[in-house]
Amino acid sequence: MKQRKLPEMMKPALLALFLAVLVGCTNVTGDTPRTISPRTAESLSTERLFSVANTFFSDAGYACSNDAEAGQFRCTKELRDLYIHQTTAEVNIFPGEEGDKAHRIIASRWDEGLIPGELISNSYANDDVEAFCAYLTSKNLGLCSDHQS
Repeated sequence: MKQRKLPEMMKPALLALFLAVLVGCTNVTGDTPRTISPRTAESLSTERLFSVANTFFSDAGYACSNDAEAGQFRCTKELRDLYIHQTTAEVNIFPGEEGDKAHRIIASRWDEGLIPGELISNSYANDDVEAFCAYLTSKNLGLCSDHQS
C-alpha cells in the first residue's frame, strides 16, 4: 500500500487547526455595571451588604466567598459544563471610594472551550443580579442604578 504525503502548504494549516483545537477560546462579556446605594440616610455597611449578598446568591446556586475587611465579594456559578465548552457567571461587589457609601456590583460571563467567539453572544444580562437589586429594594436596604463613570 502506497502512503500519501500531505502537500507542503497544507502542513502549516493543519498545525494551526490542531493548535486551535488544543488551545480553545476564552470569551468574557459583562452585564451593565451597577451602583448599590443605601436606601435610607444611614449607610449600608460593607459587612451587611456582603452578608445579604452571600445568602441571596448562595440560595441561587452560586459558590461565594467574601472578605468584608479586604472589600472583596465574589460568587461564581456554572451555567454550562459540556465536554468541549464551559460557561461561568461571576458576580463581584466592591465598596465605593473612601467616604462613598455606595458599592459597585459587576456581573460577567466567562465562556471557555472550543466554540469560537463569533458564535457566542456578546451581550449579557444577569437575571440573578436584577433579582438581587429587586430584593434589596423590597427589603428597604439599597437601591441599584446603572453605574455612572
